Amino acid sequence: MTIIQGRHVEAGSPKQVFETEVVVVGTGAGGGPFAAELAEAGVDVILVEEGGYYQTSDFTTDAAKMVKMLYRSAGATMAMGKPNVNFMEGRCVGGSTVINAGISWRTPARILKRWHWEHGVDDCEEEHMKPFFEKVEERVHVAPQSEESYGGDSEVFMTGSEKLGYRWLPVRRNQKHCVGTNNCILGCPTGAKQSVLITYIPRALVAGARLLSDCRVTRINHDGKRATGITAEFIDENLKTRAKVEIRAQHVVMAAGAVQTPTLLKKSKVADPHRNFGENLNLHPNSKVVGIFDRKLEAWKGAIQGIQITEFMEEGLMFGTTFVPPSVHAITLPYWGNKAAETMEHLNQMVTGAVLVEDVDSVGRVRPGFGGEATMTYALGKHDYHQLRRGIALLAEIYFAAGATEVHLPYHNLGRIHSPDEIPKIFDPKLKAVDLEVLTVHAMCTARMGRDPKSSSVDSFGRVHGYDNLYVSDASLFPSPIGVNPMISIMSLATRNAAHWLEVNR
Repeated sequence: MTIIQGRHVEAGSPKQVFETEVVVVGTGAGGGPFAAELAEAGVDVILVEEGGYYQTSDFTTDAAKMVKMLYRSAGATMAMGKPNVNFMEGRCVGGSTVINAGISWRTPARILKRWHWEHGVDDCEEEHMKPFFEKVEERVHVAPQSEESYGGDSEVFMTGSEKLGYRWLPVRRNQKHCVGTNNCILGCPTGAKQSVLITYIPRALVAGARLLSDCRVTRINHDGKRATGITAEFIDENLKTRAKVEIRAQHVVMAAGAVQTPTLLKKSKVADPHRNFGENLNLHPNSKVVGIFDRKLEAWKGAIQGIQITEFMEEGLMFGTTFVPPSVHAITLPYWGNKAAETMEHLNQMVTGAVLVEDVDSVGRVRPGFGGEATMTYALGKHDYHQLRRGIALLAEIYFAAGATEVHLPYHNLGRIHSPDEIPKIFDPKLKAVDLEVLTVHAMCTARMGRDPKSSSVDSFGRVHGYDNLYVSDASLFPSPIGVNPMISIMSLATRNAAHWLEVNR
């Protein structure tokens, strides 16, 4: 196996030049499966990853160290707007699959139908995607979370939902013998989470693929119709350049995520006559709600999510528990100082959940900013703001039904309520969107699939319009938001598109 880690390359070394049939930029949910499928079919592949290459033994509960090691900008990325939206993405081999909750949903059939009908995407309906969903789910061991690893937050969600008559179900996760260490967002320390790092990357390497980590791509090389490779640089832990890199390739696959992929396409001046790259950013805006109870729950134990409330899925609302390790939880509270310290004293009686909204009227975009770094803007729409409000109210209702004594809200000017009678306060017209704390880990739709180049960036199988050999394989492809966690959708589209690539090129 060939693995070159940029941090181990001697600073000031001569430029390193590689040649390959296919270079895949990004090693997460889009890049890993695409590369593995091609490598296992005998294609010469190089995988390029800006972040580091780590093993299960490297993952610990040291939040400060892990966040710096595994997240882009130590998790401090922001989509600017009113309100700003906190955005977190992985920057390591395996990408965000290393630091996500492992929640494994197929793309809903209604979404796939919409992609086919409204955007002209070929062969994407449920019957076409089913074999790819099944293949991915088998390879990453998707299964319902075991009840033995539920935390106290799952108990609250179940109790409250059942009292109110709301549907819920056990979370399906890409895990194998998960014991519920609740360290998912800092890297799984047991290897139970079947991330791309420990599934597809080893498959690709065993099949002969080469991996360059700590390798920052600065340009896609092309002549206006064909890509010829990439220009990159090996970097150290502090992002300082150690050596220049050139990869000459017959095909280039961009799988750097819905923020970095369009940014690099634009920086590289890839032809975009209708200016679609970076447009249509969707984020699945989330807001979290904290419940305080008069009994010990120890929600910080167990899997990060044991169950999800699905009663309102068709309306574009999804609910899940989101209790992260206490050291991280403390800095994510919507207040600080004595108030935050007082709240953390109730850690063992505390539950945190969040609502995910399928964005309908919010508008965002991605652009290269200062120094070429990606910048995001996102205007939360009136409908989506109301959906967030409604989700916050429903979470409060569920907590109170399960016995909460108080509920802490994500509004800077409405801190807490103490009974169901106060839930209407959430809909006070004086509360504005800018007062709300919003976060997300899902970015998508910035290089959309579609038949018409005027409204899309790539064709039905990820090939950039106007180019013979330049492809996209990540959540950028989505023509619309999907309303559920996107990991399995990304991996399944990557598997489908890799199969199509092999049909065309082999």
